[in-house]
Amino acid sequence: MRFPSRNKVPTARDRADQMRKRRADSATLREASPGTALVNVHLDFLPLTAPPHAAQSFVLYPAARAFFEYPCPYGDCDGIYDFSVEAKRALRHEKTTVTGTVECSGMRSHDGTQKRACGLRVSYSISVERAPDAVTV
Repeated sequence: MRFPSRNKVPTARDRADQMRKRRADSATLREASPGTALVNVHLDFLPLTAPPHAAQSFVLYPAARAFFEYPCPYGDCDGIYDFSVEAKRALRHEKTTVTGTVECSGMRSHDGTQKRACGLRVSYSISVERAPDAVTV
């Protein structure tokens, strides 16, 4: 007789809940980088097959959470693109724009087959606009 596993396999809903909690726990942009006026995140997906996913853009203002994780756009993928390290480089004034390409490390189950690596590549750009220095009169 086979007994069910005690370890619960995380579902897409569980992963979304965990991501929401991490977002809620993150500092605001104002707290993380006081001199930042806004952050623009742009994602261009480079698919292996057509049709391509639409590009995505996010603009964060000082009151927004400084959270830089984005789920893979494939509905059957459990991957998350985490740009936290790259965004911190830009927020620490090392660069005003950070660009690169990463591959999704998530797993997909497509057409009823076993899970396989997603591999969806994304070209990203994170640009930071600094707040103008306060003018004293």
